[in-house]
Amino acid sequence: MTSEKLKLEEIKEVALNMLAYVDDICQKNQLQYSVYYGTLLGAVRHQGFIPWDDDIDIVLPRPDYEKLLEILIDDSNYILASPLSNSSYRYTYSKLFDPKTKLVSKQILGYEDKNAGVFIDIFPLDGVPNDKDEQKKYASELDSYKFGFMYTLGFLYARSYFYSRSIIKFLVKYPTHRKYKKKGNYRYWRNLYEQNSLRYPFEKSNFCGHLEFIKYDKAIYPTDWFCEDSFERIDFEGHKVNAIKNADIFLTQYFGDYMTLPPKDEQISNHSYDFYWK
Repeated sequence: MTSEKLKLEEIKEVALNMLAYVDDICQKNQLQYSVYYGTLLGAVRHQGFIPWDDDIDIVLPRPDYEKLLEILIDDSNYILASPLSNSSYRYTYSKLFDPKTKLVSKQILGYEDKNAGVFIDIFPLDGVPNDKDEQKKYASELDSYKFGFMYTLGFLYARSYFYSRSIIKFLVKYPTHRKYKKKGNYRYWRNLYEQNSLRYPFEKSNFCGHLEFIKYDKAIYPTDWFCEDSFERIDFEGHKVNAIKNADIFLTQYFGDYMTLPPKDEQISNHSYDFYWK
């Protein structure tokens, strides 16, 4: 029997329920978070989802991020996938899955979590050095560890939408896979990434970012944008959620003229997966 594919509005409803659930946990436990990336853009520009998309991203300073994961890891309503708890995990941030749904990747060798379904992304914010050159060096170092675990997690490095391209990537990238594998396995590289992510504590740093993206200046922010008293409640699809008070500066830095809609032909979702009811 074929499962029923979720429609866009159904995906949004499931994801919104997860956001409301996590928001309630954060309010009860005094955890600071903000909707993030496209979710913050949608909240400001549309008071909810970007109409053609279903993503929900939230971000927390590292101390609150870890507290939230400690709560969610034993949650009975949703399933947490995290680099801190999963033995083979491809992302640098965590995901919360709805167990009533199933994610089916369009990619070959996608290595998505076996419990994957409709999700929200949960990003940690970590400190970075003050100096621009040191920021770039730190980003390059972390990238080398990320490439290490990406190249040693099975055949993830050969993922593609087409079998022919996957075979080509397998042959072309196999020497790089062997190079990383010779130095250490997936766990070795993952541990290097996670340990070095903590080098600049959020609470002692002037600048912060999600470390996977700090090679880009647009993804580095003053830490005080995400400190206590720097958040406010805003509307999102009829709910109140947390957002940073500096949303306009953040969105301008990251997206540019964010209030102008993209051309019609760009108003589409480019997800590499579909969702189905179990």
